[in-house]
Amino acid sequence: MDSSSIIPPPGGNGHRRFPDFKPRDAFKKFCRDVISATQVSRSVIHLSLLYIHRMKINNPAIKGQNGSEYRTFTVALMLANKFLDDNTYTNKTWSEVTNIPVSEINTMEMEFLGSLNYQLYVSEKQYFDWVQ
Repeated sequence: MDSSSIIPPPGGNGHRRFPDFKPRDAFKKFCRDVISATQVSRSVIHLSLLYIHRMKINNPAIKGQNGSEYRTFTVALMLANKFLDDNTYTNKTWSEVTNIPVSEINTMEMEFLGSLNYQLYVSEKQYFDWVQ
């Protein structure tokens, strides 16, 4: 999958939905590598970014620590994959792809779901408004 329209190129600024986020080249490479390894659909990628946006809206006081963007991206992508796709990767596979221990993947999943109030559903209108 060509992720160039979703993940800014090296040296680029943040996504229009996240203007304050200026990802480092290493993080952009991580995202590309995970997307390439998992071959998730563009819809999964878009939904994962919407989940991150919702998490930020629901928890405005949360400020990520250095490196937390890797975990946030991973868990959002993982949950979007589980929500949209019939055949999904296991948490063990996500661990192998990202080099994040499976115990941390499990904890991240529960914490992220809690930050979204366990509401993963996105209406068709919400989705298309988001990707515009």
